[in-house]
Amino acid sequence: MREIGRVYAARGPWIDDVTPGDPADDAHFESRPIPEDAWRAFENSALCEHMHGLPHDGIIACYEEFSFGEGQLPALVALIETEMQNAPPAARNWLAELARFARRAKERGVGVTFIVSG
Repeated sequence: MREIGRVYAARGPWIDDVTPGDPADDAHFESRPIPEDAWRAFENSALCEHMHGLPHDGIIACYEEFSFGEGQLPALVALIETEMQNAPPAARNWLAELARFARRAKERGVGVTFIVSG
């Protein structure tokens, strides 16, 4: 499994000014890999298209960074859970993990940031 990026969530709301993806700040974040095969399957799916319709910052694409604030996480989780069974099979395990990850972030009062490197 080749990693194409990572999804980050701050370990607590007190570090909002720390940047995800900077190795010096990794201790401040919980993160999960974005597997290339899962991302490629996801980005060509209806779920990806529908995710663009949710309020977010950034561009949902390769070589981009985008984020969903804490307030948008319930809608993100609901969308993933509703459409996951129609998503490409290669993306389903990653999407299930992403929904769990987003719920944990919401419980901590933080959003999630995706850094997709290619």
